[in-house]
This record gives sequence, C-alpha cells and structure tokens, in this order.
Amino acid sequence: MTKGRLFLALSAVTYGIIPALAAAAYRGGMNGITLTFLRSALSLPVLYAVIRADRRGIRLDRKRIRQVMVLGVFGGALPILLLYMSYQYIATGLATALHFVYPLVIVVATSIIYRQRPARITVTAAAIVSAGIFIYAGMGSGASGAGVALALLSGVFYGFYVVYMARTGMDKLDIVVITFYVALITSALVLVYGAASGRLYFNITPLSWSLAFVISLASTLIAAPLFVLGMRYSGAAEAGIYSTLEPVTSMILGAAALGELMDAPKLLGGALIVFGVLIIQRKKINIK
Repeated sequence: MTKGRLFLALSAVTYGIIPALAAAAYRGGMNGITLTFLRSALSLPVLYAVIRADRRGIRLDRKRIRQVMVLGVFGGALPILLLYMSYQYIATGLATALHFVYPLVIVVATSIIYRQRPARITVTAAAIVSAGIFIYAGMGSGASGAGVALALLSGVFYGFYVVYMARTGMDKLDIVVITFYVALITSALVLVYGAASGRLYFNITPLSWSLAFVISLASTLIAAPLFVLGMRYSGAAEAGIYSTLEPVTSMILGAAALGELMDAPKLLGGALIVFGVLIIQRKKINIK
C-alpha cells in the first residue's frame, strides 16, 4: 500500500469511529446540528494554537480567500446540513449510506467537467463501491423521495469538495491552515442554521461535552488532514473510493461495541465496498 492510500485508509477508519462516539454523545442530550457545530467550533482554538506555535502563515491572498470560501460553504457546511436535513425524512443509516455516492460523483466530474478519461479500473471500482453503498443502505420502496434526494445531494456536494480541492491545488497548501478556515466557515454557517431552525442547544451532560471535544479533535486534527494528505499523493478518485471504508468501519464497530445488527444487506454491501477498494490497488490511479 502506498503512502497516500495508507493516509486515506487511516482517515476513513478514524471517521468511521466517530459515529459510535456520536451515539454516546446523543444519549447525553446532544443532537446532530449541535454536534456538527461543536465538531468544527471546538477545533478552532486548537488549530489556531498549532498555527501560531509553528509560526505558519495564516494569511491567504484574494484568490485563495475566494477559493476557501467556496470550499467552506459548498464543500464543508452544505454537505453536513443537507445530510442532517435528510434525517427528518429517512433513517440516519440510510441517509449516511446514500451520502457515500460521491466516489461515483468524483469519477463522473473528472471525466465530464474536466474532460479527463479515468482509468477503466477506477470506473470499475467506483461502480462496485457505489453498488455496495446502495445495498448497504437497504433502501426500500417506502423511503421518502425528499429524504433520498437530500442525502444524495449531500454526497454530490462532498464530491465537489474533493474535486474542487484537487483541481484548485488547495490540497497542496498548508493542511492545518486550510482545515482551520473550512472549520471556521462551517461552524459559522451551522450556527446560523441551528439558531434559525431552533435545533441548536447546549443543555447537555459533561460527558457529551467531552465526547464532542474528542470528536472535534479526531475529525479536524486527524481524519481531515490525513484525507487531504492522501488526496495529495493519490488523487481525487482514489480519495473518494478509499473513504467508503468509513461506513464499513462504523458497521464493524457498531456490531462489536454497540451490539447493532449486521444483516445480509450490510454484510453484502460492506463486502462489495472492501472489494472495490482492493481492486483499485492493482493499478496506480492519478486523477487530479
């Protein structure tokens, strides 16, 4: 396994652990919007301290400011908000699984928008992991169309995040600085949405606060930087495909630690996801 692929796999596994921590935080009065806000907001002082301690340049030129604003709004805040809005209509497991349609979005975007022809093995792997995600979701005929649309849109916007970062060269910039700005924009927009919708409140237990802090550090200081590093070395297409290890990790951890049911659709879908990730290692992919 190459260095980039290792970073991507570690990022996905770290992200995959977070839902189990979130489930414990919800038992202490936390909800999804509040946790999303805290995940970004609590990381800001830590990220800023790292930037100042290492004397990293935090200033961006006008071009990069515009790019980071686009990245933060359309790639940071919108996918999360759309995903949590979909929870009002469909089960969270189904919504999260549908969100992971973005590997296919990435391949299509790099092929059509940027007129690049991806390697056949990339297309094959993306199709396999996408099929695995839909089987994993176990979507039935009773699923709400609005909920499905919102969840799929969250995946489309996250696919945009990956492609936009790669195509603008932002994955080559200082990872901590970019993570800081994206977290700042995301927390600001989620704060506005949460306050306007009345779904942001902080009457939660000390344990939930502690878990929110752990989730914040794990996602912004470990998972997100590893994902950007992995994309830097392996490209956007592989980044999208490897990130689908996240729901597999969540499924295994949920069964082992929380006693959640591992039914046939989840097992088959998880197997297809892993198979798609394995075949991508047969050839070096470089879609950037």
